[in-house]
Amino acid sequence: SLLVLCVAISLLAASSSLAARKQFNIGTGFIGSSMHAMGTVLAKHMQQNLRMRVTARPYVGPSAFLPLINNGELAMGLSSMSEAQAAYNGIDTDPKKDVRAVARLFAMPFAFIVRKDSDIKNISDLKGKKVVLDFAAAAAMTAMTQTMLDAGGVRRNDVEAVTVSGVAQGVEAVVEGNADAAPASVSMAAIRQADATAGIRVLNLMADGYEERLGSTALASLRASVVGEGTYPGIETETRIFAMDIFLVVPKSLEVEDVNKILDVLHGSWEDMQKEFTGFNGFSPTEFVHSSQTVPYHAAAIDYFKSERSPAKWDEAAEARNQNLLDVWK
Repeated sequence: SLLVLCVAISLLAASSSLAARKQFNIGTGFIGSSMHAMGTVLAKHMQQNLRMRVTARPYVGPSAFLPLINNGELAMGLSSMSEAQAAYNGIDTDPKKDVRAVARLFAMPFAFIVRKDSDIKNISDLKGKKVVLDFAAAAAMTAMTQTMLDAGGVRRNDVEAVTVSGVAQGVEAVVEGNADAAPASVSMAAIRQADATAGIRVLNLMADGYEERLGSTALASLRASVVGEGTYPGIETETRIFAMDIFLVVPKSLEVEDVNKILDVLHGSWEDMQKEFTGFNGFSPTEFVHSSQTVPYHAAAIDYFKSERSPAKWDEAAEARNQNLLDVWK
Protein backbone atom coordinates (compact mmCIF):
# COMPACT_ATOMS: atom_id res chain seq x y z
CA SER A 1 0.00 0.00 0.00
CA LEU A 2 0.97 3.66 -0.33
CA LEU A 3 1.18 3.98 3.48
CA VAL A 4 3.61 1.04 3.78
CA LEU A 5 5.72 2.49 0.96
CA CYS A 6 5.88 5.91 2.64
CA VAL A 7 6.90 4.35 5.99
CA ALA A 8 9.60 2.30 4.27
CA ILE A 9 10.99 5.37 2.52
CA SER A 10 11.02 7.39 5.76
CA LEU A 11 12.83 4.62 7.60
CA LEU A 12 15.45 4.43 4.87
CA ALA A 13 15.99 8.20 5.00
CA ALA A 14 16.41 8.11 8.77
CA SER A 15 19.00 5.34 8.69
CA SER A 16 22.49 6.22 9.90
CA SER A 17 23.92 3.42 7.79
CA LEU A 18 26.60 4.25 5.25
CA ALA A 19 24.66 2.07 2.81
CA ALA A 20 21.78 4.56 3.02
CA ARG A 21 24.05 7.47 2.03
CA LYS A 22 25.15 8.38 -1.47
CA GLN A 23 28.39 9.68 -0.05
CA PHE A 24 30.11 10.33 3.25
CA ASN A 25 32.90 12.56 4.50
CA ILE A 26 35.97 12.03 6.64
CA GLY A 27 36.84 14.97 8.89
CA THR A 28 40.54 15.88 8.56
CA GLY A 29 42.92 18.72 9.32
CA PHE A 30 43.44 21.66 6.98
CA ILE A 31 44.67 21.22 3.38
CA GLY A 32 48.45 20.79 3.52
CA SER A 33 48.38 19.05 6.91
CA SER A 34 49.47 15.45 7.50
CA MET A 35 45.93 14.69 8.65
CA HIS A 36 44.43 15.85 5.35
CA ALA A 37 47.02 13.92 3.33
CA MET A 38 46.17 10.78 5.33
CA GLY A 39 42.44 11.43 5.03
CA THR A 40 42.70 11.75 1.25
CA VAL A 41 44.40 8.34 1.01
CA LEU A 42 41.85 6.83 3.38
CA ALA A 43 38.95 8.31 1.38
CA LYS A 44 40.32 6.88 -1.87
CA HIS A 45 40.46 3.33 -0.50
CA MET A 46 37.10 3.64 1.26
CA GLN A 47 35.55 4.80 -2.02
CA GLN A 48 37.07 1.92 -3.98
CA ASN A 49 35.93 -0.70 -1.49
CA LEU A 50 32.58 0.71 -0.34
CA ARG A 51 31.61 1.70 -3.91
CA MET A 52 30.30 5.08 -2.90
CA ARG A 53 31.65 8.62 -2.97
CA VAL A 54 33.97 9.29 -0.03
CA THR A 55 35.60 12.69 0.51
CA ALA A 56 38.28 13.97 2.88
CA ARG A 57 36.73 17.19 4.23
CA PRO A 58 39.25 19.67 5.69
CA TYR A 59 38.63 21.53 8.96
CA VAL A 60 40.85 23.76 11.10
CA GLY A 61 41.25 20.77 13.40
CA PRO A 62 39.38 17.98 15.23
CA SER A 63 37.76 20.39 17.68
CA ALA A 64 35.79 21.76 14.70
CA PHE A 65 34.39 18.41 13.55
CA LEU A 66 34.17 16.29 16.72
CA PRO A 67 30.79 17.88 17.59
CA LEU A 68 29.51 16.70 14.17
CA ILE A 69 30.76 13.16 14.83
CA ASN A 70 29.22 13.20 18.30
CA ASN A 71 25.83 14.10 16.75
CA GLY A 72 26.13 11.54 13.96
CA GLU A 73 26.30 14.24 11.27
CA LEU A 74 29.78 13.14 10.14
CA ALA A 75 30.56 9.45 9.59
CA MET A 76 34.19 9.54 10.71
CA GLY A 77 37.18 11.73 11.42
CA LEU A 78 40.90 11.66 12.19
CA SER A 79 41.76 12.98 15.63
CA SER A 80 44.65 13.14 18.06
CA MET A 81 43.77 11.60 21.38
CA SER A 82 44.42 14.87 23.21
CA GLU A 83 41.72 16.65 21.19
CA ALA A 84 39.37 13.66 21.48
CA GLN A 85 40.02 13.62 25.24
CA ALA A 86 39.15 17.32 25.58
CA ALA A 87 35.94 16.80 23.58
CA TYR A 88 34.84 13.61 25.35
CA ASN A 89 35.43 15.02 28.82
CA GLY A 90 33.95 18.43 28.02
CA ILE A 91 37.12 20.44 28.75
CA ASP A 92 36.23 24.05 27.84
CA THR A 93 33.29 22.73 25.79
CA ASP A 94 30.09 20.70 26.06
CA PRO A 95 31.04 17.02 26.52
CA LYS A 96 30.95 14.90 23.37
CA LYS A 97 29.93 11.66 25.08
CA ASP A 98 29.15 9.76 21.87
CA VAL A 99 32.53 9.95 20.10
CA ARG A 100 34.02 6.46 19.66
CA ALA A 101 37.38 5.09 18.51
CA VAL A 102 37.69 2.52 15.73
CA ALA A 103 41.46 2.17 15.30
CA ARG A 104 44.74 3.83 16.21
CA LEU A 105 46.40 4.44 12.85
CA PHE A 106 49.81 5.99 13.51
CA ALA A 107 51.77 8.36 15.72
CA MET A 108 52.18 11.84 14.27
CA PRO A 109 55.63 13.39 14.86
CA PHE A 110 55.47 16.79 16.58
CA ALA A 111 58.28 19.22 17.38
CA PHE A 112 59.20 22.86 17.73
CA ILE A 113 60.74 24.34 14.60
CA VAL A 114 62.99 27.40 14.22
CA ARG A 115 64.71 29.00 11.25
CA LYS A 116 67.95 27.26 10.31
CA ASP A 117 69.89 30.52 10.73
CA SER A 118 68.79 30.66 14.41
CA ASP A 119 71.18 29.68 17.20
CA ILE A 120 68.35 27.82 19.03
CA LYS A 121 68.91 24.03 19.09
CA ASN A 122 67.09 22.66 22.14
CA ILE A 123 63.67 23.36 23.66
CA SER A 124 65.46 24.59 26.79
CA ASP A 125 66.98 27.39 24.64
CA LEU A 126 63.52 28.95 24.14
CA LYS A 127 63.59 30.93 27.38
CA GLY A 128 63.21 34.62 26.56
CA LYS A 129 62.18 33.89 22.95
CA LYS A 130 58.98 34.59 20.97
CA VAL A 131 57.19 31.24 20.84
CA VAL A 132 53.92 30.38 19.11
CA LEU A 133 51.99 29.03 22.07
CA ASP A 134 48.32 29.97 21.73
CA PHE A 135 46.00 28.78 18.92
CA ALA A 136 42.74 30.68 18.54
CA ALA A 137 41.07 27.95 16.45
CA ALA A 138 42.60 24.88 18.11
CA ALA A 139 42.51 25.01 21.92
CA ALA A 140 43.90 21.48 22.25
CA MET A 141 47.02 22.58 20.33
CA THR A 142 47.62 25.26 22.96
CA ALA A 143 47.56 22.63 25.72
CA MET A 144 49.84 20.35 23.70
CA THR A 145 52.34 23.12 23.00
CA GLN A 146 52.51 24.00 26.69
CA THR A 147 53.11 20.31 27.48
CA MET A 148 55.98 20.24 24.96
CA LEU A 149 57.48 23.33 26.60
CA ASP A 150 57.02 21.83 30.07
CA ALA A 151 58.87 18.69 29.01
CA GLY A 152 61.83 20.85 28.05
CA GLY A 153 61.79 22.59 31.42
CA VAL A 154 60.38 25.85 30.03
CA ARG A 155 57.39 27.55 31.68
CA ARG A 156 54.85 29.80 30.01
CA ASN A 157 56.17 32.93 31.70
CA ASP A 158 59.69 32.06 30.49
CA VAL A 159 58.71 32.92 26.89
CA GLU A 160 56.93 35.68 24.98
CA ALA A 161 53.75 33.90 23.85
CA VAL A 162 52.57 34.47 20.27
CA THR A 163 48.96 33.76 19.24
CA VAL A 164 48.00 32.42 15.79
CA SER A 165 44.84 30.81 14.39
CA GLY A 166 46.27 27.41 13.41
CA VAL A 167 49.44 25.33 13.02
CA ALA A 168 50.19 26.48 9.45
CA GLN A 169 50.04 30.12 10.56
CA GLY A 170 52.55 29.33 13.31
CA VAL A 171 54.98 27.91 10.75
CA GLU A 172 54.48 31.03 8.61
CA ALA A 173 55.27 33.23 11.62
CA VAL A 174 58.64 31.50 12.01
CA VAL A 175 59.48 31.71 8.30
CA GLU A 176 58.56 35.42 8.22
CA GLY A 177 60.51 36.20 11.40
CA ASN A 178 57.46 37.10 13.50
CA ALA A 179 58.18 34.26 15.95
CA ASP A 180 61.36 32.44 16.96
CA ALA A 181 59.74 29.01 17.28
CA ALA A 182 56.46 27.22 16.63
CA PRO A 183 55.13 23.68 17.12
CA ALA A 184 54.12 21.59 14.10
CA SER A 185 53.74 18.11 12.76
CA VAL A 186 57.12 17.76 11.05
CA SER A 187 55.67 15.39 8.43
CA MET A 188 53.27 17.96 6.97
CA ALA A 189 53.66 19.68 3.60
CA ALA A 190 53.94 23.15 5.21
CA ILE A 191 57.18 22.05 6.90
CA ARG A 192 58.73 20.88 3.63
CA GLN A 193 57.74 24.18 2.07
CA ALA A 194 59.18 26.16 4.99
CA ASP A 195 62.44 24.24 4.74
CA ALA A 196 62.66 24.92 1.01
CA THR A 197 61.81 28.62 1.52
CA ALA A 198 63.83 29.66 4.58
CA GLY A 199 65.46 26.50 5.93
CA ILE A 200 64.33 25.13 9.27
CA ARG A 201 65.74 23.24 12.24
CA VAL A 202 63.80 20.87 14.49
CA LEU A 203 64.50 21.40 18.20
CA ASN A 204 65.76 18.58 20.40
CA LEU A 205 64.12 17.65 23.70
CA MET A 206 67.20 17.57 25.89
CA ALA A 207 66.26 18.16 29.50
CA ASP A 208 66.70 16.15 32.68
CA GLY A 209 63.44 14.79 34.03
CA TYR A 210 61.44 15.09 30.79
CA GLU A 211 60.05 11.55 31.26
CA GLU A 212 58.55 12.42 34.64
CA ARG A 213 57.11 15.70 33.37
CA LEU A 214 55.52 14.02 30.34
CA GLY A 215 54.27 11.14 32.50
CA SER A 216 52.45 13.51 34.85
CA THR A 217 50.73 15.50 32.11
CA ALA A 218 47.01 15.28 31.38
CA LEU A 219 47.86 14.69 27.71
CA ALA A 220 48.24 10.93 27.94
CA SER A 221 48.80 10.52 24.21
CA LEU A 222 51.85 12.81 23.89
CA ARG A 223 55.15 11.03 24.37
CA ALA A 224 58.83 11.39 23.50
CA SER A 225 60.11 9.80 20.30
CA VAL A 226 63.66 9.61 18.87
CA VAL A 227 64.04 10.04 15.10
CA GLY A 228 67.14 9.63 12.96
CA GLU A 229 69.03 12.20 10.90
CA GLY A 230 67.12 13.18 7.77
CA THR A 231 63.88 11.47 8.81
CA TYR A 232 62.06 14.78 8.36
CA PRO A 233 63.12 18.24 7.11
CA GLY A 234 65.22 20.07 9.67
CA ILE A 235 66.43 16.92 11.47
CA GLU A 236 70.21 17.40 11.33
CA THR A 237 71.19 14.67 13.81
CA GLU A 238 69.39 12.02 15.84
CA THR A 239 66.76 14.09 17.64
CA ARG A 240 64.26 13.51 20.45
CA ILE A 241 60.89 14.99 19.49
CA PHE A 242 57.26 14.13 20.36
CA ALA A 243 54.71 11.69 18.99
CA MET A 244 50.93 12.05 19.13
CA ASP A 245 48.71 9.04 18.47
CA ILE A 246 46.07 9.54 15.78
CA PHE A 247 42.85 7.52 15.83
CA LEU A 248 39.97 7.08 13.42
CA VAL A 249 36.84 8.10 15.35
CA VAL A 250 33.14 7.63 14.53
CA PRO A 251 29.74 8.30 16.13
CA LYS A 252 28.49 5.82 18.74
CA SER A 253 25.37 5.57 16.53
CA LEU A 254 27.27 4.23 13.50
CA GLU A 255 25.88 0.80 12.69
CA VAL A 256 27.74 -2.46 13.31
CA GLU A 257 27.82 -3.34 9.63
CA ASP A 258 29.45 -0.01 8.78
CA VAL A 259 32.14 -0.28 11.46
CA ASN A 260 32.94 -3.78 10.15
CA LYS A 261 33.23 -2.46 6.58
CA ILE A 262 35.56 0.35 7.69
CA LEU A 263 37.81 -2.10 9.56
CA ASP A 264 37.78 -4.49 6.60
CA VAL A 265 39.04 -1.68 4.35
CA LEU A 266 41.74 -0.64 6.84
CA HIS A 267 43.05 -4.19 7.10
CA GLY A 268 42.73 -5.07 3.43
CA SER A 269 44.26 -1.85 2.07
CA TRP A 270 46.93 -1.17 4.70
CA GLU A 271 49.96 -2.10 2.57
CA ASP A 272 48.69 -0.04 -0.37
CA MET A 273 47.95 2.93 1.90
CA GLN A 274 51.49 2.76 3.33
CA LYS A 275 52.84 3.37 -0.18
CA GLU A 276 50.63 6.42 -0.60
CA PHE A 277 50.97 7.97 2.88
CA THR A 278 54.48 7.50 4.25
CA GLY A 279 53.33 8.37 7.78
CA PHE A 280 51.91 4.84 7.99
CA ASN A 281 55.36 3.30 7.51
CA GLY A 282 56.47 1.47 10.63
CA PHE A 283 52.88 1.00 11.84
CA SER A 284 50.58 -1.97 11.36
CA PRO A 285 47.04 -3.21 12.09
CA THR A 286 48.43 -5.02 15.16
CA GLU A 287 48.36 -1.56 16.82
CA PHE A 288 44.75 -0.67 15.97
CA VAL A 289 44.03 -1.43 19.64
CA HIS A 290 46.28 0.95 21.56
CA SER A 291 46.80 2.02 25.16
CA SER A 292 46.79 5.74 24.27
CA GLN A 293 43.01 5.75 23.72
CA THR A 294 41.21 8.60 25.52
CA VAL A 295 37.69 7.80 24.25
CA PRO A 296 35.95 4.40 24.35
CA TYR A 297 36.10 2.10 21.32
CA HIS A 298 32.91 1.55 19.33
CA ALA A 299 31.19 -1.65 20.55
CA ALA A 300 31.32 -3.12 17.02
CA ALA A 301 35.07 -2.48 16.82
CA ILE A 302 35.57 -4.29 20.12
CA ASP A 303 33.63 -7.30 18.79
CA TYR A 304 35.72 -7.18 15.60
CA PHE A 305 38.99 -7.34 17.56
CA LYS A 306 37.65 -10.09 19.82
CA SER A 307 36.61 -12.16 16.79
CA GLU A 308 40.25 -12.49 15.66
CA ARG A 309 39.50 -10.97 12.25
CA SER A 310 42.28 -8.53 13.16
CA PRO A 311 45.85 -9.15 14.36
CA ALA A 312 45.14 -6.49 17.02
CA LYS A 313 44.35 -8.08 20.38
CA TRP A 314 41.51 -7.03 22.66
CA ASP A 315 42.85 -8.26 26.00
CA GLU A 316 41.99 -7.67 29.66
CA ALA A 317 44.05 -4.48 29.77
CA ALA A 318 42.15 -3.06 26.79
CA GLU A 319 38.84 -4.02 28.38
CA ALA A 320 39.80 -2.31 31.66
CA ARG A 321 40.95 0.88 29.89
CA ASN A 322 37.77 1.01 27.85
CA GLN A 323 35.52 0.43 30.85
CA ASN A 324 37.23 3.22 32.79
CA LEU A 325 36.45 5.60 29.94
CA LEU A 326 32.82 4.48 29.73
CA ASP A 327 32.54 4.93 33.52
CA VAL A 328 33.37 8.64 33.15
CA TRP A 329 29.75 9.23 32.12
CA LYS A 330 27.96 6.62 34.24
